[in-house]
Amino acid sequence: MKSKFIILLILISSFLLAVEYQINLNWDEFEGECNGFISGSIGEEHAFLSGGGAAEALDGKLISIGEGMSFDAQQIFKVKSEDGFFTFWIKDKFADDDMNNDPTLISKSNPMISVFKDGDLIDLIKVTQGSGLACKVFTLDAVNGEIDREIKYYPKSRIVVGNIVDAVTGNPLKDAKISITDYMKQTKQATTDETGIFIFDVEIGQYKIDISKEGYISTYANVRMGADETPREIICVLSQEIKEFRIVLTWGSRPRDLDAHLSGPNPDGGDFHIWYRNRYSIGGKDFLDRDDMDKYGPETVTIYKPAVGNYKYSVHDYSNKESKQSKNLSRSNAQVFVYGQNKLLASFEVPHNFRGNCWHVFQIDEKHVIIPINKIEFVKDAESIY
Repeated sequence: MKSKFIILLILISSFLLAVEYQINLNWDEFEGECNGFISGSIGEEHAFLSGGGAAEALDGKLISIGEGMSFDAQQIFKVKSEDGFFTFWIKDKFADDDMNNDPTLISKSNPMISVFKDGDLIDLIKVTQGSGLACKVFTLDAVNGEIDREIKYYPKSRIVVGNIVDAVTGNPLKDAKISITDYMKQTKQATTDETGIFIFDVEIGQYKIDISKEGYISTYANVRMGADETPREIICVLSQEIKEFRIVLTWGSRPRDLDAHLSGPNPDGGDFHIWYRNRYSIGGKDFLDRDDMDKYGPETVTIYKPAVGNYKYSVHDYSNKESKQSKNLSRSNAQVFVYGQNKLLASFEVPHNFRGNCWHVFQIDEKHVIIPINKIEFVKDAESIY
């Protein structure tokens, strides 16, 4: 009986001590009709909620109180968890019903979001002026309470937005040919504009995007519009035709700075370890073609003079270099593409839901065979990555 009482006390205490985040959304109803929207994941479980009605998800850890159910705010959300990653959006209520084509109504309504942790205000966010029927506001890491503001407008909700850039220069590529195919094998086509951008309206489902441009190696991307119906944004990198190994890293808007690391044999003897602090030149060519420090990439490494021996390629999360518990690298949507012989040889996606700041991606053996590694771990010192 005593042991059962102790267990009961522990359960009650853990419930009382559970972290609770609260998100309040207010706006000027005379200027627009806003709708808060939160999507998130805890472990392998994913869910989303709209602020228009009362609802729960993720076993009661994600809650929408419902619109107009409180004097404090027009819409209220709660996250009752010490784990998970959540993204908060504002949408125009008629954004996907073709009833509203005024992209200024969200900003005109002056939305304001208050974020509380266990009753204490930890952030107050006023949405800035902009144009679009959907607006990404911030992400919340429930592990440490970090809020990452990213106020970004999109023309609609159910869209795929792509940006096509050159692998070496990072410059946008105009007139790239884009083809998007759904699961019914129906295809739509477009070309990129002067900024390298393309946009497709889509419905819920899986899509394949094929990208090509004269003088470049064709590539592809897979994207899924989920039931949360929030914009999907991808960056696609095209490499000019090349026979040597070219390795291209891209990722999402967070973390801001991922670094490529390549180690291997020096043709003149010994070994090298290339990264942004240790640029390497052979025959007058720098192996690190492009170092990107402000999200998305591309970060590009080219083995201009392959030597006999083993190469190893890794990605380091410099933005979270000191955090053993960070999952930001795993959540970065990072992708690595390996080109050579004027074609795409291999591609890799970062493993999801792992803690660590270093992704060991692959190695190239003495016969120039690409061998996947695909593991994430924590490294204390970037110089030790090899």
